[in-house]
Amino acid sequence: MKKSVLITFCIVFLLYGCAEKQKVITGGQLLQVVSHVKAEPSNPKDFELKIPESSMIRNSLVSFNKTYQRVYSDSNVTSMAAGKEMITVLKPDEIGFTITSCPGLYLKNTYDNVRVYGLEAAIYNSSHIDVYSASECASLGTYPRMLNGSVEIVPNYIIEWAGSQAALRNSYNGDELYTGDTGLLIKAAGYVNGAPVLLQENGYILTYDKSMQAFILTGQIPSGYNEIYHSEGRFYGTLKDEKKFFVLDNDTVKISDNTDCTASPYSVSGLCGTTLITDSEIYHDLPVKDKFASTSTTFITLDKSNINIYYLETVWQRFLSMSYERPKACVSGKTVYYKSFSGSIYQNINGKESKISVMPKKCSSKNVVLNYGEFYCSGKKCGKFAIPIKNNKDAVMYRRVEDNTIYYYFDNLDFSPVKSGSK
Repeated sequence: MKKSVLITFCIVFLLYGCAEKQKVITGGQLLQVVSHVKAEPSNPKDFELKIPESSMIRNSLVSFNKTYQRVYSDSNVTSMAAGKEMITVLKPDEIGFTITSCPGLYLKNTYDNVRVYGLEAAIYNSSHIDVYSASECASLGTYPRMLNGSVEIVPNYIIEWAGSQAALRNSYNGDELYTGDTGLLIKAAGYVNGAPVLLQENGYILTYDKSMQAFILTGQIPSGYNEIYHSEGRFYGTLKDEKKFFVLDNDTVKISDNTDCTASPYSVSGLCGTTLITDSEIYHDLPVKDKFASTSTTFITLDKSNINIYYLETVWQRFLSMSYERPKACVSGKTVYYKSFSGSIYQNINGKESKISVMPKKCSSKNVVLNYGEFYCSGKKCGKFAIPIKNNKDAVMYRRVEDNTIYYYFDNLDFSPVKSGSK
């Protein structure tokens, strides 16, 4: 009985490769991304319920702004990749996963890049490729490079390509299945309809045929793209025309309305200014850095070697400024001008406020005061700055909204009785 069990065990590992156990990183920081805890200790609605008792707060400028909650940050990061099932972060001596059962593993060698598909990752440098399984929390094997170019991992295979040359190997046992010249420059490689594919510069799709042990022409897509990448069965990138972001999913092509976009090599996502476009959602005002990626719930930035991961759900954050100045306004003609708390310059014409770039050269501040949220010019109202929303015996609370930020400031009241004999 023991003998048959042993034989079965060996056969399994011959078929799928021996998973080499390495030292697991316990309590990895990337687990913070897995457990979504919305950190929103305060918000404007609750803050407005009553005037703060603290004189320090009443003498400060309080602001709330909507921001994306950062849940992870790290330095000395080499590369990253994001798929449907996990985020992978590569460092010189470790690889981290957003998988509860496998936060990460320490590495014996240094690698330059990482690619993911499902719960498997391929890390590679100029000489070797190492395949990791987050489900087994182990290395499945280390293999020598077949070509000195790009790498993609897909189910059961590793694809390498450089120029018009391509190579294919089994990702579990390392068997080399194909090496050859396809005749045209290869732009990307991936996995479509259950088979490895190559995408050539003219849009030709070459699919690996097991029986022929070769890549054969099976289709063509429009070649009017500016850049194109692959991630977990989908090709995506930007078009030459206006650099619109697109996703090719089976026979469906989704094209964004946004222009001047950049596609991420690390996930199915495009960035158009500060607007993030995925294959299903659009998010605005992202904290853009250098390199970026996204999942269905997170946005990832890699600036040089510093990585930050944010939830794609905005929360209120409160800030307290103990040293601030209230705006000092001036008048030019019939228009009131002032610099607000944000540093932006505004003009107010007949009660309508708008943002401008510079103050007028000739502008008089004589007899212009701010009182009870209104500007007064020579005793007459000439522009609203903030709204008084609450008062008590201690103070008056004012609210001002600018873009995505809400500001609160206070007028402290002093009703102490005048002492007898005082002047």
